[in-house]
Amino acid sequence: MAAQTLILNVDRDDDFGEKAGIRGPVIGYADCYDAALKLITADPEDSDANALFGAIKLYENLKSKNEDVEIALITGKTDVGSESDLEIGRQLDNVASVGGYKDVILVTDGAEDDYIIPLILSRFRIKYVKHIIVRHNQNIESLYYYIVNAIKDKKFMNKFAVPLGLVFLTYGVVSLGFIVYSIYYIKGYTVQPGSGAITFVAIVLGAYLVELGLELWHRMRDAMASLRKYAHETRISFLSYVVAVSLLLAGIASSVVDVIKIPVTFLNQFLVFFSIYIWWIYGAIAAIELGQGVELVVSGKRGISGILYGLLFSLAIGMVVYGTINYIRYIFSYVTFSVAIINLALMGLGVVIAVLSSLINRYYNDILAVTSIDQPQPTLFEEK
Repeated sequence: MAAQTLILNVDRDDDFGEKAGIRGPVIGYADCYDAALKLITADPEDSDANALFGAIKLYENLKSKNEDVEIALITGKTDVGSESDLEIGRQLDNVASVGGYKDVILVTDGAEDDYIIPLILSRFRIKYVKHIIVRHNQNIESLYYYIVNAIKDKKFMNKFAVPLGLVFLTYGVVSLGFIVYSIYYIKGYTVQPGSGAITFVAIVLGAYLVELGLELWHRMRDAMASLRKYAHETRISFLSYVVAVSLLLAGIASSVVDVIKIPVTFLNQFLVFFSIYIWWIYGAIAAIELGQGVELVVSGKRGISGILYGLLFSLAIGMVVYGTINYIRYIFSYVTFSVAIINLALMGLGVVIAVLSSLINRYYNDILAVTSIDQPQPTLFEEK
């Protein structure tokens, strides 16, 4: 006979799975006790283990009073959010199908109550909620210890340090941009020591927090190792990427030089810069596509039509973007009406090229699909 009341503990971020290899749902006193022991052994400071021990203690107390209770542990996923809540809902349904519980006593550390309570209420009636709060020493050494542990916790850093770092970094970059703009366009403008120091500190602190949370240095190191491996395995494609990056860097320098020659407003210079730089971007894309095409030819593989389609489609996008930017310049009266007409025609031509290239690529792919179906499939002996 099923128990009347279920004592439920929920681990939304799946510390039990990540640290102790426990997969929910875990139902029953013995299994829950074993799960709590495994997690507390793996990480003695984890609050989820203390919460489950609190649920076990409550179970023992109610059992001693001859109350009809059962205990269960539900786990979510490390990526807390919709996927984690869907997993919790699925496990709650499994638990509900095992026993027809009338109500639930939720035992939690209080960290995720706002998120998990609605999920439980949609399936059970909550009798009451019991919070398990771990007591700590309130001295400076303990505070320092917890701060250091929080910095080492990836989930904490991703939730708090990265957004805070982005706020500092954004403020610093915007402030620096305003300072540079003021010095360049407002003659006689002097930077106040206080504002300059705040800008510098905001950039350094923001960059540090973002790097600490996202581990950019480790990611960059892994990317460089992958790049070296990739360069060794596919030299042609690697060379095309080097050419592409070189074109992007050279394009910035060339576009800036061309823009400086225009003695007009900053907005016009900004638009001219991007109208010129868009073709350098296309050159970089073309270098990558051509490198992949050469590699396909050398290796004897199919896919040249896809390379040609990529070149045509990216060219069409470049024409549309270029025409749009220069038409915006006409709206602000930076160019004449005749120039605007030419750019409108360029935009229309880009759209036509994009549509035609898409239709041709689809037609060619359909032919390849029919050809592959018509060809006889090799038998087992032919494959061997």
